[in-house]
Amino acid sequence: MKNENNSMNYKIAMAGAFSALSIILSFTPLGYIQLGSAIQITLMHIPVILATLLAGLIPGLATGFVFGVSSLVKNLMLGAAASPFFMNPLVSVLPRLLFPVAVWGIFTLLNFIPHMPKIISVAFSAALGTFIHTVLVMGAIFIFYGNIFLPMVLGAIEKIGISTENISGFKAFAAIIATTMITNGFFEVICAVVLSCAVLGSVYAVGSRKSKISKFEE
Repeated sequence: MKNENNSMNYKIAMAGAFSALSIILSFTPLGYIQLGSAIQITLMHIPVILATLLAGLIPGLATGFVFGVSSLVKNLMLGAAASPFFMNPLVSVLPRLLFPVAVWGIFTLLNFIPHMPKIISVAFSAALGTFIHTVLVMGAIFIFYGNIFLPMVLGAIEKIGISTENISGFKAFAAIIATTMITNGFFEVICAVVLSCAVLGSVYAVGSRKSKISKFEE
């Protein structure tokens, strides 16, 4: 019973801490890294990944929900200056609830592989989780606002000399994902992997040290 209570307290603490971090990143410039004038990397999905990897699915879902609601509230507060897409909770909230499920599933499956180093599982989970987050958000925008968003993306592609003739349906969605990954998604994957490995690596190192001390004392 004591272990169960400790585990529950830990999950609640992790959910609270990462949810608070998510709110801070959402409402301050700390949630972004500017690379030059054209590339802006978001860090706001990373607390969700960390909560999921450190404490499990439920804390990850809680943090994802807070992330999504923070995004929705921020855009509603900004009014005309906001992105109209993220005023829709099916775009701002739902994908943020779904992607921690993917992170948790990937991490759980990788841990079933014999002799798989945990830090490798963390790296793959963070990378694929970030990519899935991009696909879910862009997919929601494509479904609900494709008639507005698609011409914007195709116009940007044509500006660099690539023909977009006859691009529609799945090809159009693939073009949106490819453009997003090239402009900032790739850098977001790198940031997620580096930060997740740094945090989880430290946690695993401390846990291993404590385990060795306990064995020595016994």
